[in-house]
Amino acid sequence: MHRWMGRGLLALALLTGAGAAAASDQCPLPAGTDQAAAGLTRTREALATRRPVKVVALGSSSTEGAGASGPAATYPAQLKEMLSRAYVPAPVEVVNRGKGGETAAANLARFDRDVLAEKPDLLIWQVGTNDSVQRVPLAAFAATVRDGVARARRAGADLILMNPQSFPGETRVGSYRAYVDAVRDLGRELNVPVLDRYGIMKWWLDSGTFTADTILSSDGFHMRDPSYRCVAEFLAEMIATPVPEERRTTAAR
Repeated sequence: MHRWMGRGLLALALLTGAGAAAASDQCPLPAGTDQAAAGLTRTREALATRRPVKVVALGSSSTEGAGASGPAATYPAQLKEMLSRAYVPAPVEVVNRGKGGETAAANLARFDRDVLAEKPDLLIWQVGTNDSVQRVPLAAFAATVRDGVARARRAGADLILMNPQSFPGETRVGSYRAYVDAVRDLGRELNVPVLDRYGIMKWWLDSGTFTADTILSSDGFHMRDPSYRCVAEFLAEMIATPVPEERRTTAAR
């Protein structure tokens, strides 16, 4: 059984334009996981030249930080620290715009105020969990995500989507996997990188890498400090790791 190492500074070898930084021992990934992310040109260029970078984290309780011990343990706060340390002296700001219980449509309703007004270099959109739980029609959910992606792109922002978490009680939500798959499919359709939070967490649980009480809070649903730290680490690796030129060329044929 893997055990969490003590908290402290996370040593990431984040080299803009270089190969993927390996997942740390604290945050293992399933074999074959590819952290390379297409796009993110605006964000990477700013980090490489040490210009100010603004990231907006949009979503529901997993972004707001339900289950975390405090604001500093949320994934946006931990991501800010990782990027700031990796890209000194680039000023990095990560704005937390998570609101517990919201669906994609509720996120979109405050898009102008909470996302576009910030003029982000990068939008990270954690989405899908509440749409499934609240039984939002799948087609309506997909249309909302497409709308949000289009609006962010018109504003010049890079994007990363994050799909729902895995948790032991997910089988009681009959449509849950459909929304997990929808986020992944939308990423392919729209050419937006997706952090497959569900796939990673399901592997953690199914493989016995971690127990549920290690990565989930007492409600058995929301994450806790170490798993939020892993989300931040995975996002930092995605930001640092472009798709290799040979793969981009092959895909374009």
